[in-house]
Amino acid sequence: MKAALAALAALAALYAPGARAQGACGAPVAASSAARAWPAPLDRAVSFRARDVSLRDALDRLSAAARVRLSYSSDLLPLGRRVCVTARDEPLGTALARLLAGTGVEARVVAGQVVLAPARTGHPAGDGHVTDRVNALDAIVVTGSADGSARRSVTVGLDVVDGRRLARRGAESLPDVLNAAVPGVWAWRQAPSALVAQYGSVRGASSFRATYPKVYVDGVEVANPLLVTEIDPDEVERVEVIRGPQGAALYGSDAISGVINIVTRHEGSDGAGARVQLRSIVGAAGSAFAAHDPATWDHRLALRTGSNLSSAGLALRVGRTGAIYTGAQTRRLSAVADARRVTRTAILNGSLRISDRRSGVEENPLLAGLESTPAPPGADSVDGQSVQLYTLAASASIAAGGPWTHTLLFGVDGYRLDYVPESEIPLPLSTDAELLAARGAADRGTFKASSTLRLDEGTGDAQGSITFAFEESVLRQRTAVTEAAPVQPRGQHAMRGEVMMEGPERDVAEWRDATGMMAQASGSWRNSLFGTAGVRLERSGGFEGGFELSTLPMLGAAWVQRLGGDRELKLRGAFGRGIRPPRTPAGDHLHWHDGWAATLLEPEEQAGVELGAELYLGSSASLQATRFDQRASGLIQDVAVRVDTFVEGGRMVRRVAYDPQNVGAIDNRGWEMQGAVATGPLSLSATLALVDSRVRRLARDYGGALQPGDRVLGVPGRTASLTAEWEGRGWSGALTAARAWDWINYDRVALAREFASDTTDRPRFNGLRLREFWRAYDGDTDLRVTLSRQVRPGFWLVAKGENLLGGQTGEPDNLTIRAGRSLMLGAKAAF
Repeated sequence: MKAALAALAALAALYAPGARAQGACGAPVAASSAARAWPAPLDRAVSFRARDVSLRDALDRLSAAARVRLSYSSDLLPLGRRVCVTARDEPLGTALARLLAGTGVEARVVAGQVVLAPARTGHPAGDGHVTDRVNALDAIVVTGSADGSARRSVTVGLDVVDGRRLARRGAESLPDVLNAAVPGVWAWRQAPSALVAQYGSVRGASSFRATYPKVYVDGVEVANPLLVTEIDPDEVERVEVIRGPQGAALYGSDAISGVINIVTRHEGSDGAGARVQLRSIVGAAGSAFAAHDPATWDHRLALRTGSNLSSAGLALRVGRTGAIYTGAQTRRLSAVADARRVTRTAILNGSLRISDRRSGVEENPLLAGLESTPAPPGADSVDGQSVQLYTLAASASIAAGGPWTHTLLFGVDGYRLDYVPESEIPLPLSTDAELLAARGAADRGTFKASSTLRLDEGTGDAQGSITFAFEESVLRQRTAVTEAAPVQPRGQHAMRGEVMMEGPERDVAEWRDATGMMAQASGSWRNSLFGTAGVRLERSGGFEGGFELSTLPMLGAAWVQRLGGDRELKLRGAFGRGIRPPRTPAGDHLHWHDGWAATLLEPEEQAGVELGAELYLGSSASLQATRFDQRASGLIQDVAVRVDTFVEGGRMVRRVAYDPQNVGAIDNRGWEMQGAVATGPLSLSATLALVDSRVRRLARDYGGALQPGDRVLGVPGRTASLTAEWEGRGWSGALTAARAWDWINYDRVALAREFASDTTDRPRFNGLRLREFWRAYDGDTDLRVTLSRQVRPGFWLVAKGENLLGGQTGEPDNLTIRAGRSLMLGAKAAF
C-alpha cells in the first residue's frame, strides 16, 4: 500500500503544473520536490512549451518569454541538441536548470545579469567541448526533414559538418569540406583561378553534363550550384549534406543526386557589447609552371554585436593568389551579413552574402605550341573571368504555444559571370566557344511556407507530426549567345568545302518557374522506431514543351536501440526518386544550344534505395555504413557530331559542334563508410566510399562513345580521407589526407595534340573513335595541415599548409593544373 501511495504521489508530481520537462523528447523528467529560492530575475514566473527544438532556440524563446536577457558562450553549450520542455507558471531558474541538465553549465546572476556559466558543482564544463559529449542522434538538423527535427528520426543518410570543425581544419572550399567529411561525394580540387565547381561523384553519376548536388544557403536555393565553390568557415554554423535522390521529395526537381544546405552563423557577442575579430595570413603557392612561387594572402575582418535575443554580424574578406602559370591569377572579395531577432512567439533570421571572384585568361602551358585561339574580345588576360554571387535570405519560425509551428522563408539568389570556360568537354582547344557561351546572369526568387502539426504532445508512447508546405521558385536567366552566319570560304578551306561562320553576339533572356506542394508525415514509437512518408507534386519549367508535372515520393524508416550506457545503434532505410529537367542554369552555363524546341530530350531521373547502420559509443566513437543502389535514366551528354570551320577575329578557327543526347540508363551502386574516435584532446575521423557507376543500356538514338558495361567517365571507384585533430593547452590543429583512386577519363593532352595536327575532314573526334583517347587515372593524395597557438588571451598565431605533397596534375585529367605546395603564416586577434 505504501508503495502504491508513493507511486501515485510521484505521478501527481509529474503532472503537476510547472513540473514537467523532457530533456530529449523521451520520457518526462520530474521536477525536484525541493523548493528553491531563486534570486531576481531568476524568480520570474514563466510559462513555456517547446518540443523537438534546438537548445539554442529553447533558451532564446524562454529568454523572450521571461523578458530576461541571457548571456552565454556558444563554446560552452551543446546548442544544437534537441530538447522538449514544458514550464507552467514556474520560476525561470527552474526551467533553465532543466534545459541545462547534463551540460556542466548553470544559471547565475552576476551584477544583475543572468549568465550561463560553468557549474561550480556537478558535471564539469571541462575544456568547453560539451557539444562533442552529446550524442549525435540528439542534434537538431533542418535538411533531413520537412520541418527540422532531431537527427535521431532522420531516415536518410545525412552528414552534418560543424562550422568550428571546418575552421579548425582550414576548410575554405566545398571540395575541402566534402572530400574530407562526406563519403560518396567527391569534388575535384582545381586551380585557384577555376571559378566553377567540378564534381567527380555524388554516389556515382547523375549527369554527363555536370553531376552536382542541389545547393541551398540558409534554405534559399542558389541559381547555379556549380558556382558555389568557396565558403567562410568562420561564418558557417554547419553544412548539412544528403546523398542520393531521397531528398527530392523535400527539395524538388534537380535534387536527383543530393542536397547541400549551408547554414550561416547567427549569434550575439555574449552580451558584452560589440566583438571584433581580425585575421591575416600570407604565404606562397608553389608551382612548377611559374618562374617563382606566386604569393597568396587572405585578410578577414568580422564584427558581431547583440545578445541571444537580438544580434547582428558583418564579415568582410579579401584575398589574392598569384599566377600558378602565366595569367592564371585570381582575386576574391566577399561580404556576409546576418541578423536575428527572438520574440515570445517567433524567431526571425536574415542573411546577405555577396561574393566577387576574378581570374585571368591565358593559354594552358600543357597546350603550349598547339594551335589555339585567342581570348574573346573584351576578356583581357588580367581579370578575364569573373563571377559575382549574392544570396539574400529572410525567414520566420512562428510557434504560438499550440501544436502548430509555421515557417515562412523568402530569398533571392543570383549570379553574373563573364568568360568562364567549361571543363567538361573532351576537346580543350576550342575554348573560345565555351568562353562566349559562359556569359550571362540569372536571378532566382524563392518563397516557401510550411506548417507542422505536432501530434500527441503528452507522454504517450506514440508521437508524430504532419507537415504541409508550398514553394514557389521563379528564375530569370540571361545568356550571351553568338549568332552564326555563313561567310565566303577562302583558299584551301573553300576547296575542301568547309563551312565558315561568324556573327554578332546577342542576349537570350528566359523566365522559368516551379511550383511545388509537399506533404510529409512522420511518426515515432517510444522514441525508438521512426517512419517518414512524403510526396511532392511539382510543376516546373525547363522541360521541352514548357512545363511538366512531377511526382516525387520518399519513404523511410529507422530504428534506434540503446545498447546499454550511452551506446546506441541506429538502422535505417529509405527510398526516393528525383527528376532533373533537360534545361537547368548549370547545364545552360556549360553549353547553349539553339533550337531546343525541336530537340526532344527526356528529363534526367534517378531512383533507388539506401540501407544504413550507425553505431555510437557515447561521444568517444562512432561508425556508420551505408549501402546504396540507384538507377539513373535519361542522362544527357553533349555528344561531338562534327568539326566546323569559322572565321573569328580574322583567323580561321576549327570548332567541335555538340548535340545534347540522352545516353540511356546508368546503375550507381556502392558502399559508404565513416568512423570517428576521440580520446582527450585528440580525435580521428575517416571516410571510405566504393562506387561502381556503369552504363546499363543505351538510348536508341545515342551516338556517343559509351557502350553497355562501360564505367562512367570521371567517376572515381574509390575515395577516402583521414583527419587527425588536436585541441588543448592553447594549441589546436588538424592534419587531413584525402585521395581518389581508379577512374577512367580522356587523355586530354593527347586529344588536343591530335586535334591540332589533324588537317583532314575525317570525323575522328566523335562517336566510338573517342574511345581511343580514354586512359586510366589513379590520382594522388592531397595533404593539408593547419595549426593555431594562443599566445595570450585574444591573440593567436596560425599556420597553414595545403597540397603538401606538391602534385599539380592528374586530377581529374592530365590537363588540369592546380596549385602546388602552399605554405602560409599569419595571426588572428579578437577583442
